[in-house]
Amino acid sequence: MMENGQRKTGKRLLRIFLLLMSSVLVVAASASVLNYLYMQASPITAEPAKVQFVLTEDSEAAGASIGTNGTYVSLNSMAGWPNATRVYQAAVGIRNFDTVDHNITLAFASWSGYMDQIEFITVVIRDAVGGTQQGSAINVGTSGSSTGELIIPAGATWVVEWNIKWKAGALSTNSVSVTLQLLVKGE
Repeated sequence: MMENGQRKTGKRLLRIFLLLMSSVLVVAASASVLNYLYMQASPITAEPAKVQFVLTEDSEAAGASIGTNGTYVSLNSMAGWPNATRVYQAAVGIRNFDTVDHNITLAFASWSGYMDQIEFITVVIRDAVGGTQQGSAINVGTSGSSTGELIIPAGATWVVEWNIKWKAGALSTNSVSVTLQLLVKGE
């Protein structure tokens, strides 16, 4: 009787093995068939940016240098004292040159240097110098920190305020570099 049971088990195992082998062959055969489809876009043209960085009241003090098309700005003269807060109320502006509103988000991207000597750097967008804050404050050094999505009205210019405070023990040789990213939704 045991031989009969062993034969049935053996036959079942053989069937399962053959089934597995045939499915492996089907998968292997279908994996070698490739179809290439193509997409071409032409022409792709350049157009002026509808939202751009612009110079404002504190741009000279902040060392603002705006790229030719307004989509890049370098701030290379900002500083602060140890244990005191320096505020650049309008280091640079963000202007919507379009005839429609646009959704924007300003966010912390990265930083480097003597980060351990910084008490805080916060960046705020306001509708005017000393005006109403738009969205949340950006806490430099905090991953994911952003203003949140904002709607800048057509024709509006908002200002970007920087608040910088070094720790009491910071030295004049200490420095940090900060990168923020402005996301503009739509065309």
